[in-house]
Amino acid sequence: MGRYFVLTGILIGAGLIGCQPVSDPPSETEARAALQTAKVETWRALYRDNDVKGLEAFLADDFVMIQADGAVTTKLEILQDLSDNPWDMPEDFLYTVTGIVFPSSTSAIVFGHGDSSRIVDGQNCHHRYTSSNGFRYEADKWRPVSSHVSDASCK
Repeated sequence: MGRYFVLTGILIGAGLIGCQPVSDPPSETEARAALQTAKVETWRALYRDNDVKGLEAFLADDFVMIQADGAVTTKLEILQDLSDNPWDMPEDFLYTVTGIVFPSSTSAIVFGHGDSSRIVDGQNCHHRYTSSNGFRYEADKWRPVSSHVSDASCK
C-alpha cells in the first residue's frame, strides 16, 4: 500500500493528477480499453517500428522515464536515443497489463510486466521487467506522462 502512496505523490508532482480535460473523460470501461490498447499495442508498435515522430506525438510533452536507479530521462532524451540507437525488438516481446488504477477521472496508472527471450553473454534467457506508467487524459486521448521501470532481469 505504501508504494501506491509514493507513486501517487510522484504523479501529483508530475502534474498527472488534477489536470482539467478538454472534454468529459470517458467511462471507466472505455478508459480501460483505451489504456490497454495504448500500453500493449500503440507503445509497442512505436518502439518496434522505431517511429520517433509517432512516439513524439504519443508521449505527453512533459513525459519522464524514471529508471530503476532513480535516474530521470526526459521525453527529448528518449526521442534522441531512439533516433540514434534504433531498437531491435525481440520478436516474442509481450507486455502484460496486470492492473489499472484511476486516481482521478483524468489520470491512470497502468502497471504490469514485459517479457521476451534474449541472449546475454552467449546464453539464452528470459528477460522480464515490471513497470508502472502514468497516463493523463487530455485533448480527447490518454497520453503517457511517466514510466517507471524496475526489476529488469534476465534468467
